[in-house]
Amino acid sequence: VWKRRVQLAMPAAALLVVATAAILPTGYFGPLSSRVRGLFLKHTRTGNPLVDSVAEHQPGSTMMYRQYLQNVYPLVPCGFALSLLRLTDANTFLLLYGAIAYFFASKMARLVILLGPPASAFGGVALGFGFDFLIVDALLRLLGYAAEEEEEPGGKKSPGPALDVAAREEPKEALKDAPQGGNGGAGLLKSKPKPSQLAAAAKARRAESRRAETNPFGGVAVAREEAAAAVMAVADSPGGVKTRLCMGLALALATIYAYYDFHAYCHRMAEGSSRPQIMFKATYSNGQTVMVDDYR
Repeated sequence: VWKRRVQLAMPAAALLVVATAAILPTGYFGPLSSRVRGLFLKHTRTGNPLVDSVAEHQPGSTMMYRQYLQNVYPLVPCGFALSLLRLTDANTFLLLYGAIAYFFASKMARLVILLGPPASAFGGVALGFGFDFLIVDALLRLLGYAAEEEEEPGGKKSPGPALDVAAREEPKEALKDAPQGGNGGAGLLKSKPKPSQLAAAAKARRAESRRAETNPFGGVAVAREEAAAAVMAVADSPGGVKTRLCMGLALALATIYAYYDFHAYCHRMAEGSSRPQIMFKATYSNGQTVMVDDYR
């Protein structure tokens, strides 16, 4: 896929360079404006005093991000990290979109509006992962445990998938003693792998081992997989599943509260933004003083 992308991008880039070189001497491209220069220079060095003095052209700040993103603000780092751990085409686009929007928002306060879409997406990623892991997956695991804890013919209950290891191993031992070949053992036991298959598997393992040794991040990847396996082993246990469901219920209640809080915050902010920002005093011919606020 990447090879095809490079093959298509190289001619397009060459054509763009040729077109730019042909148009540039004609003076079609003018100099960058003060606002554009303010995105890449400090706000006090644009050369235009009017641009430098406007508050909207000042750099963005953490307080401003908290004010405009509100409840989504603490979720953005979580969604960013989750997207970074799983690099797909969609996640790569979202990461680049968020990084570029943050760069421009940090340069000019009026561009904080660019953070709205990527911040909402990162917040959705974080909440989606939380609900999926704490509620959906936990419910499926709990239903699986409940299905395996049905009463046995003797009146006893199976201790569940985490403890019923011996019961699951007994059919495997019975299959070992089953006849192989012929109609009697058909479907009970798979045929033994061929020597060529064993050799191919061994070769693949050796190649994977060599790649892990030459890869400087191979040890990190292995350690991450081992840590993830250990965490999932605890999370998939009966106690871990119940704990996840309790945490999921708390997350759902917190999300509902945050929703109503955000709804009220939006209405307060809308009322504040709709008030007149520029007013001046005028005097009628009879001496009456009035405030002109037609800028609503």
